[in-house]
Amino acid sequence: MRLPHCMNLLALVQMILMYRISTPCNPLEDRKFIISETKLLELFSNCRRCHKYTAASVQQVLGTMVKIAVECEFCGFTWQWSSQPFIGNIPVGNIGLSAAILFSGALVSKVLRVLNCMGVATITRRTFNSHQSAILFPVIARVWDKHQQEYASRALERGDPLVIGGDGRADSPGHCAKFGSYSTIDLEEGIVIDIQLVQSNEVKNSLGMEKKGLERTIAWMKDQDLEIGTIVTDRHVQIQKWIRENLTETTHYYDVWHVAKGLKKKILAASKQKECENLAKWIKSLTNHLYWVAASTPDGNGDFMWAKWESVENHIHNIHEGHNDLFPSCAHDTLEGDEQKKKWIKPGTKASEKICDIILSNQMKKDIPKLSPLHQTSQIEAFHSTINHFAPKMVSFSYHGMYCRLMVAALHFNENSSRMQAVTKEGNLQYKISFPKFKHGEYSVRMKTVDSTFGYASDLMTETLRYVEVSSRTPAPAFPPALCLPQLQPPPLCSDFLHPEKEEAVFNFQSRFGRKETSV
Repeated sequence: MRLPHCMNLLALVQMILMYRISTPCNPLEDRKFIISETKLLELFSNCRRCHKYTAASVQQVLGTMVKIAVECEFCGFTWQWSSQPFIGNIPVGNIGLSAAILFSGALVSKVLRVLNCMGVATITRRTFNSHQSAILFPVIARVWDKHQQEYASRALERGDPLVIGGDGRADSPGHCAKFGSYSTIDLEEGIVIDIQLVQSNEVKNSLGMEKKGLERTIAWMKDQDLEIGTIVTDRHVQIQKWIRENLTETTHYYDVWHVAKGLKKKILAASKQKECENLAKWIKSLTNHLYWVAASTPDGNGDFMWAKWESVENHIHNIHEGHNDLFPSCAHDTLEGDEQKKKWIKPGTKASEKICDIILSNQMKKDIPKLSPLHQTSQIEAFHSTINHFAPKMVSFSYHGMYCRLMVAALHFNENSSRMQAVTKEGNLQYKISFPKFKHGEYSVRMKTVDSTFGYASDLMTETLRYVEVSSRTPAPAFPPALCLPQLQPPPLCSDFLHPEKEEAVFNFQSRFGRKETSV
């Protein structure tokens, strides 16, 4: 009676085993659990052969992996057990932890400190550095290179000239930056298409890093046969000149936010002068008008945009007609009620002279006709905020370390840049209200998006597994280098300095303090 039941059970076990064999499993993504040492040794308290008491002990701890040695005191049977499988000659948990730290943008010092404080066996900083330089950096570069090639193929299939935006970011505030990264985004797809990293000693000074990054980006795009129709940047003087001389067939626009930011600063500074206090109340209206000038001119007609902007001189003096030939009157309706009671600026006053000098300055005459009417670089600013998570400005990274963290940030941004708006259980769209500090008490309403996804991390883990497995073979096959990760790193910033002998420097340091103690 029991035979069919046993046969069914055996068949079930075979089916499970066949399923596990046929279903590939990445051990790096296998679930892990924290177990205390005492509870772990309890699992080996009985002999596998005679089922009597055994003496189990920790034989070796290798990073996150532990080896248990067991010996039966009765039958003498011994065996060993490891808590993790190996990939090549590396325990899965060790390379998995190193990969998780880097792929998530975490800081290794803090993660290892957390685990040490908790008493969890973990790897050392030296092991992490070894893993990332030998394995993880090439893996990230290969995945990002594949991502770029897929984008280039899509862009070539579309056949239309690209509309891109570019901007630079320094790895530290001010002009003492070591690295400068230049990010390029496809403004129609809303994804990062290229990242270039420049070290300050590769150029004359840190101010030239942004232009150098743009040059490398354009060189990469030309190698991919990508045509640039429009490029939107800030008002960087070197960028303006380089685009004008080297991209003669490309339309160059300025991002409105950068122009509005400069305008706001100038008006705010002027409003702090005596008899000019009312100018501060016009900052919001003038910046809004600047955005309207660009958005209401979709064809990018520079003369028409300047005519619209020039009309604001009359508007702030409560004159709404007779501006100029292209834009003779204001586009708003007749002002009534509170709108008519605005703090109009009186002609001939000091405030009038200051505000007119700002809005009609030569700088504004150059900038207004080149405002971008359709696309802005706000997505690049959002990407730069993402970089702050993966590569904080307060932490110094190596050249390849910074480059690879920028690539991971780009993979994360591209996967989550087009997230849908979150909805409630009833299906209503969700919004959130925030009070940014720069708005001085005013609020902003923003759409609440769904949670971020991390599919790129799974791709990186899969590539890590493949890279380690292939590299561990004898003889190890040669991987083609990723083109986006330069093999030759720039020399350290201190390479041009005179390096003293360490013993001499220490002796001078000690003797200096000795002299101070003697004098006291």
